[in-house]
Amino acid sequence: MELKHLKELARRHALRTDAYEASRKELAEAIRETAGEGVRQVDIVTATGYTREQIRRIVAGRTR
Repeated sequence: MELKHLKELARRHALRTDAYEASRKELAEAIRETAGEGVRQVDIVTATGYTREQIRRIVAGRTR
């Protein structure tokens, strides 16, 4: 494998990692906002696929 190809793979990985982190933070903020509006936890679980414990942590600010 050429070094140029390796560098390109590393660059693409970094971009995807950054996009993932931004998306994760955006989702957490939306979960907090939705919970603050009174949406039931079970409905947030269904919408996100997260567990109830994950939702509790996000809403409590223990997870970002």
